[in-house]
Parts: sequence; C-alpha cells; structure tokens
Amino acid sequence: MRRRHFYILVDDWVWWAWAATTVLLAIGLAGHAWGFAGAAGVTVIQLVAIGARERRAGAFAVQLRVAYLVLLGTCALPGMGWLYWLPAAGTFALVVFGYCLLARVLSVLPWNRSERLSAELVWRTFTSRPDLARVGEAPGSPAGCAGGLCTIAAQVRPGRGAVDSEFDGAGRSGGGRVGEAAPAR
Repeated sequence: MRRRHFYILVDDWVWWAWAATTVLLAIGLAGHAWGFAGAAGVTVIQLVAIGARERRAGAFAVQLRVAYLVLLGTCALPGMGWLYWLPAAGTFALVVFGYCLLARVLSVLPWNRSERLSAELVWRTFTSRPDLARVGEAPGSPAGCAGGLCTIAAQVRPGRGAVDSEFDGAGRSGGGRVGEAAPAR
C-alpha cells in the first residue's frame, strides 16, 4: 500500500471546519481580531455537534475541542496573542498533513491511554505517521475529527499489546485492539 503524505479530506465536514478555523486564525494573525473570534466560534459549533453525537463529556473528540478552546482562550489573554501561532500552525498541520499535535498530547494523559507511560510510548506518540487505516473507514468514521485523524488510533502507532484508544474518558476502552476498525456508533 502506498503511503499517504497529505490528508485533504474534502468529503468530511469536520475537515472543512478545521480548514475554516485555520483560515480564520491566519486572518487573525494578519491583524484582524475578528478572525480569532471566528475560529473560536467554529470550534464551539464543532464542540456542540460532536458533543451531541458522542453524548459523553469524556469522549476523546469532545476533550480535543475543549482543550482547543482552552488554548484559544489562553491566546486571547492580554500579552498572550503571540501564542496564536501555535494553534494556527497545528491546525494547518492537521488539515494538510493529518498530524494533530493536540490529539497526541491528550493521548498521553492517564485517562486516555491503555499503556504505561514510557519513553517508548512518548516517542511513538509524537513520531508516528498519521494513518486512517488504523480507524477503519475514513469519511464518516465514528472518530469525528477530520475523517478520524484526531483519534488516538489514527495518530499513534500501536505498541505491543495496546488496546484500542477510543476511551470514554474514564479509561474504559470502546473497542478491540488498535489497528482494527473502530466500533460503529
């Protein structure tokens, strides 16, 4: 199978939401503050839609959007505007290359991982290529983030004996081993 270098997912509404967020952050960085507010607004809309679908505050897709809003809120604090470059670059990396740094950071939190924290896990977490094959069908996948790209399974190559990382926020797994198709919801 040929390796994929770009993850432009034009059939996925969530990919479009993240793409719009990227454009709005770029507008904000160009000196138009309404771009930052627009980016937060798009993220709130995503949070509401994904939250309604997931019906669990601890769902990984919900955690991701809450963390993203906290990051945008931090950037909005006086003297912290320079930090908008971080979500702008990160969201650009997601929509073009499929790499979601925030999902990877969240994945090492205790309630989101099934493996003991180790140097190998941290290395694998931040250096794995994104891979939609690890979550099954990309468009419309239950992951709900850019065709499933922001799931732990798509972002982090599984280690030996790792279980599926579609957690409910309390450390309980939602399905089989990483690499198998995610359970339909």
